[in-house]
Amino acid sequence: MRVSTVLLSVCLYNALVVLAQDFRPASPVPPTGFQPATPLTPPTAAARAACKAIPAGKDWPSDLQWGALNTAVRGRLLKPAAPAAACHRGQPGYSTASCSAIESGWKNGDWHVDHPTSNMWQNHNNYSCMPSSNQCSTSGYPIYVVAAKEASDVKAAVDFARIFNVRLNIKSTGHDFLGRSVQPNSLSIWTHGLKSMRWFNSSFSPKGCKAPINGPAVTVGSGSQWKDIYATAEGMGLSFVGGKFSSVSVGGFLANGGHGLLSAKYGLGADMVLEIELVTADGEIITANECQNTDYFWAMRGGGGSTYGVVLSYTIQGLRLGPMAKYSGTVNGWPQIAYLHSQWPKIAMAGGAGYITGYPGRGDAVRWSVNMPNSTSVQLRAIVDPIVNGLKGRSVATAQNGSSEVENGLSENLKPHIVAQNEAAATFAGMGANKILTSWLWSARDVASPSLLQALKGAFADSDSQLYNDATMGVGTHKPPYIRGGGNAVNPAFRTAIMRPAAELQWDGVDRAKLARRQQDALRYGAALKSLNPSGGTYANEADPASPDWQHAFWGQNYERLFAIKNKVDPQGVFYCRSCVGSELFVDRAGVLCRK
Repeated sequence: MRVSTVLLSVCLYNALVVLAQDFRPASPVPPTGFQPATPLTPPTAAARAACKAIPAGKDWPSDLQWGALNTAVRGRLLKPAAPAAACHRGQPGYSTASCSAIESGWKNGDWHVDHPTSNMWQNHNNYSCMPSSNQCSTSGYPIYVVAAKEASDVKAAVDFARIFNVRLNIKSTGHDFLGRSVQPNSLSIWTHGLKSMRWFNSSFSPKGCKAPINGPAVTVGSGSQWKDIYATAEGMGLSFVGGKFSSVSVGGFLANGGHGLLSAKYGLGADMVLEIELVTADGEIITANECQNTDYFWAMRGGGGSTYGVVLSYTIQGLRLGPMAKYSGTVNGWPQIAYLHSQWPKIAMAGGAGYITGYPGRGDAVRWSVNMPNSTSVQLRAIVDPIVNGLKGRSVATAQNGSSEVENGLSENLKPHIVAQNEAAATFAGMGANKILTSWLWSARDVASPSLLQALKGAFADSDSQLYNDATMGVGTHKPPYIRGGGNAVNPAFRTAIMRPAAELQWDGVDRAKLARRQQDALRYGAALKSLNPSGGTYANEADPASPDWQHAFWGQNYERLFAIKNKVDPQGVFYCRSCVGSELFVDRAGVLCRK
């Protein structure tokens, strides 16, 4: 950051503090660069300690104070209308033409990515404002948004939220299955504009470390989307362990682990992180790596986002790989589906990754694919052909509308990032409507269980339950070849898993009774998946936020250390998100966030 930018930030910050005449900072040690000009006494200290400020409450910042924040972030403070406001008479911007544009974009992920508060699934914002709903308000969304473009914007927002005890939300793209990127009555930091890239061709030297890390790398802003990284990497002959969908950004992906087509051979996304730049709860801009701020470095690679700080940038290890071979096919009926799952360890331990998707409860064919990096079709066929032959021998007499034919297709000389982009989509099931996902990680031992078929039927026999199995773990996630600092906070269950089967429910409408039924269905499907290994866990980015004992389901034996770090680096609870580390210390009462 340039010296002039730092000085401007400090001056504006001090001016903002002078406006806080009804507040005394809770921390006895003010952040660097801040010295209050006069003692500030809070008349509502007890209320502050209990609940976050809300609009119309006496502790909510004044327009003058919000204006000071807007000055501090150079005019980047937004007060957005509800995402579908233009479709509702009496709402800001109401017009038929604007509503038509909203309706055409509502089921497209990119539309929600580009909106400062919208998220992709409406059950997470209390159905506050949809194009076809009868009512519209901002009650389920952040009130103000800082559209961050640089580090000083993020720092100013964090400082403001801490000083005025305002609920803080963080959104990148809104590709978020648990509703963590949308919070009511909050100030939101929109990191979508943090998109810088700096490339390192042969090595990267972490700050404060004596030795460089060999190999290509890139430092990217936390709002960067994988599609943009892939596009630039293609011309450089590089590949990265990244996300599949075009709407995925690096921030949320890496925070809880991140898996993709290269993970089974090279590890999770969090295993490839070399350095993190972030803003802490105290408003400091720091660097975390294996040589400094090591608690942050460990926790923020797999221990969750919106919890310990706001990431400004990640430095990520790159890979120089040869072509990828791909196989795709279909299976029909429970015997074939169960057999395919039971044989997946042969694929995973060879470094192959793929997906198993469909609605087996409807009797539909289930699609599956295998992607093998640095491989030819001959090498891939040596692994897949015996499995295909085994599938042909499985009866499908119990399948509805099934067929004994095993469809297959083989491709080779594919570039890994091109495969990821071709398999991605801006629009997919449930977009703009409702979605609940429940999942569990399965190991080779789990899929060898005689209860495998029972578990599959328990999770996917209902016609509305979509099987979406990300079978992207393997030898690389078990022993990550590039991991730094001796380890990270990723759920230990990943270190034995070969796949992450998920039961996905998606539906239209705003019927709250139906939502309640779907929530109960998700718990039932989740219990079936968990039955093969009750002491295991799942992926915190792709799970049900209502999972029983989510703390250990999401982070296993790492949770206690993560909880201790959370309380150490953010004792005031500046950062909060749903089913995140430390969130059990709070309760959300109809949009009012209070300490228990």
